[in-house]
Amino acid sequence: MKTNRIYYKLLIIITLISNYSFSQVEFNGIVKDKETGTELENVLVVIKPLRMINKAGYYSGVYTKKNGLFSVKTSYDLPLQLNLKKSGCKSKKIKFKKTTNYLEIVLECENEIIEKIIIDRNSDNDKDGIVNFKDDCIDTFGSIDNSGCPWPDSDKDGTPDKDDMCPNQTGEIDNKGCPWNDSDKDGVFDINDRCINEKGTIENNGCPDKVKDIIQLLTKENQLIYFSKNSFELSNKGISIIKNLSINMKKFSKSMILIEGHCSSEGSNLYNQNLSEKRAEEVKKQLIQIGIEGNRIKTKGYGETNPLYSNDTEDERKMNRRIKFVLVK
Repeated sequence: MKTNRIYYKLLIIITLISNYSFSQVEFNGIVKDKETGTELENVLVVIKPLRMINKAGYYSGVYTKKNGLFSVKTSYDLPLQLNLKKSGCKSKKIKFKKTTNYLEIVLECENEIIEKIIIDRNSDNDKDGIVNFKDDCIDTFGSIDNSGCPWPDSDKDGTPDKDDMCPNQTGEIDNKGCPWNDSDKDGVFDINDRCINEKGTIENNGCPDKVKDIIQLLTKENQLIYFSKNSFELSNKGISIIKNLSINMKKFSKSMILIEGHCSSEGSNLYNQNLSEKRAEEVKKQLIQIGIEGNRIKTKGYGETNPLYSNDTEDERKMNRRIKFVLVK
């Protein structure tokens, strides 16, 4: 009994499907003005049965595209009728007793209508250099390579999706639509950050404003510069130390240093005092030439008053002819 019910339901479903399974007829073509041959846009094209019939089915109506093309379909059998309507043109009916692959249809239109169509087609509403007839976005400035439409920009960052390496993330035009990295999360992108792995301030190009220790400016070994006897001329190593110091002082733009000048004990106290001051001033002059502001550099000469060693041997005296860097701020 149950099996018979299932069979009966299946039979009903099959019957319904067969009743609504339609064969399909399609008509494709183009609509033009009879006198000028101008393709006509927005012509209403409707395909329908030639006479009323008692049969399930469908028929369709479409508007022609800007190039006059259309495609309509129906499930009704022949004979069929094609109705065409456009404001300013004479309506037309075409009867079919057999199918055809392609139709070229002409309508009789008023001269004023055709003249307006031609003017509109050759205008450029959005001033993007593409005439309306070839422009798929006639009221929006677009690209020639995109049929007159603007390229999509999903993340609205100014880089079109076609060129955007990060289309769903707001980025920078100069970085192919991706955001610049900010490794230390201080608000300064790595490309502009002088201290990539250390949090700083925007005003100081990503570096901390203040120095905690002289070691941040110079290594412990490079905090001293040595001189020859009776000289304030810098050695190549001394110049190299000064260059490294200037790089770090530029990173820490509010840092200030004191340059201490020292001498060994040969000569008079006054001579050594003057020589120590000249040594300090020479280092300051080199820093200023590299680009460090003079108001960030203080100098002081100590003469022979603060030796590191006893001055009893030449090796000890060499170590006392020196410059020492001290962090002031």
